[in-house]
Amino acid sequence: MPAGDGLPRMRVLLAFPALLLLVGIVLVAFDVSGTSSGVFHSQIAYGKDPALVLGTPQATRSDEWNVQTVWAIAAVQQGLPAINESFPGGMDTTLPQDLPRIDWTVAFRPHLWGFMLLDIGRAIAFKWWLPGLALAAAAYVFVVTVLPRRPLVAGLLAVGFLFSPFFQWWYLTTTLYPAVWALTTMTALVWAFKRDSRRSRWAWAAVVAYITVMMATGIYVPFIVPAVLVVIFFAVGLLLEQRGLGNRWRSTLARTVPVLSAGVAASMVTGVWLLTKITTVEAFLGTAYPGHRSTPTGGNDVLSFVSAIGSSFTQALNAQRPGLLGPNSSEASTFFYIGIFLIPVVGWIVVRQARRRQSLPWVLIGLTGVVLLLLAYMYVPGWDTLARILLLDLTTGTRVRIGMGLASLGLLAYTIRYLDDNAVRASRWVVGLSAGLFALSQAAIGYVAVRNLPMMIQAVQLWWLWALISAAAIYLAGRRRPLLAAIAFFIVTVAGSGLTNPLYRGVLDLRETAVSHGVILTDGAAPKTWVGVGGGLTTAVLLESGVRAYNGFQGAPSRIVWDVIDPGGAFADQWNRLAGVNWKAGAGEPTVSNPAADQIMVTFDGCSSFAQANVGYVLADDHSLDLSCLRAIESFDLPKASLTIYEVIAR
Repeated sequence: MPAGDGLPRMRVLLAFPALLLLVGIVLVAFDVSGTSSGVFHSQIAYGKDPALVLGTPQATRSDEWNVQTVWAIAAVQQGLPAINESFPGGMDTTLPQDLPRIDWTVAFRPHLWGFMLLDIGRAIAFKWWLPGLALAAAAYVFVVTVLPRRPLVAGLLAVGFLFSPFFQWWYLTTTLYPAVWALTTMTALVWAFKRDSRRSRWAWAAVVAYITVMMATGIYVPFIVPAVLVVIFFAVGLLLEQRGLGNRWRSTLARTVPVLSAGVAASMVTGVWLLTKITTVEAFLGTAYPGHRSTPTGGNDVLSFVSAIGSSFTQALNAQRPGLLGPNSSEASTFFYIGIFLIPVVGWIVVRQARRRQSLPWVLIGLTGVVLLLLAYMYVPGWDTLARILLLDLTTGTRVRIGMGLASLGLLAYTIRYLDDNAVRASRWVVGLSAGLFALSQAAIGYVAVRNLPMMIQAVQLWWLWALISAAAIYLAGRRRPLLAAIAFFIVTVAGSGLTNPLYRGVLDLRETAVSHGVILTDGAAPKTWVGVGGGLTTAVLLESGVRAYNGFQGAPSRIVWDVIDPGGAFADQWNRLAGVNWKAGAGEPTVSNPAADQIMVTFDGCSSFAQANVGYVLADDHSLDLSCLRAIESFDLPKASLTIYEVIAR
């Protein structure tokens, strides 16, 4: 039973988060995470990867295995410095890579604490599980606060929410922390209005303040903006709901002071942090990509809408066959928007309350309003000025789905609460409309896929079953069968995305390879700057080996690096971007191109003036490389390539 103020008792509130904590401890202790670093295994060894416990490493998730994990190992190899020395001249470890380091800002990056205390495998596991389990805990605490009599429902919805395709395909702190912040802030607001204790309000405010800094220092605005808008609309709904209950504006607003104070305090901490990084921030904002990116309203099309609602086809993403859902699995990932498909039920609730001349369900109205706002941003052109005021132009059509997912969970929880509080069920016709719309949408996608995209449909042959279970979840929620609805929600999300990321023992550490040993020994004998020419493995080996190189995924471009590569600035538009820097064989001085917006390809010739003056060693698997000014030191035969260490010699 809930407490007298309608909030859950402390043992109910903390039981599930405590269980998640125990699960996290076990997973970290056993050195298990979801890293896809095993993608490298087939490039360095034959046979099966002994560290792969379950699933398949996802090459599409290169932001994790080829950027963040490689850079994390590089940071460990260099001793966790505040300035990483991989690039000549050094690179700020905080922006935007968020590398393991030892400085005061790590106090607000708890996922990095393991690198100061644990071995690399367990540190990666700690970094992996903390944000995800924090999201599940935040989702549970929010739902059980709204539904204090239904902790089992809250637990099932929380785990199902964590396994939403969107979170699994974008599984990074920059994605997860905005969702954790939104759910925690909404929970704090509910407690502020329901519990009279000032101590309780300030305790929640302290949690919100800390998580606000956690989120803000991730600086990925495209995910932060939608989450903030959801919280704003939710808060307005709560305020109007309190007013409808007869509470005075002054006393109502007074209860928000702790949370607002938390926001101010967090903003001050974040502001101080940004001031210490102003040079890096200015350089980052001055890039050609992403730079001052501004996305106009109404830029999405029919296929993006199909992608957003096509949750029954999630398993096709795991097989890298997104088909009509998107260009790749990450961009095609979405949520099962169970709460959004219950909007007809929300309409029924509003009409019912109006007819009874009772207070309107303002939270449900507010959450519906933010859904409509986000949909308008995606599909209705012509209101760019207002969108810029709301900062919506800083996000994109796919990133904004995080806001839709958060609003959907809120709509589901508050719909169940209304039905419970009033001991009613929504009309069968209304609920049938909600479930029917979802089922018809999935049937339409399935029809097109069966006729035109056989490869996509082969990867998800049970799409019809997941569609039926999802439609049943919508129907059961509207008919006040929340436990059955939560079970169905849990089944479709875990079945769809449970194995998106593999279970992996430790991390594939390229420092343990013969190639890396050769690089470290060569550089240790006579330290010089390196270039990796050829495939991505050369870049990863150089980074993890901890040597200085002109390879890697750069944040704010370094003038020290590019002034020697492109002294005249002829290729400034090509290299002035957030992108991975790789090299291929070429003739003469370096030329720079962009195979993709976030990729920089530079040509290398050992006899060029650049190489002669600035490069000491080369690690290459590109056999078209001109060897006139290179001397082979050591070669390594690998399953898919032969890597050779060269020394640059005078021409």
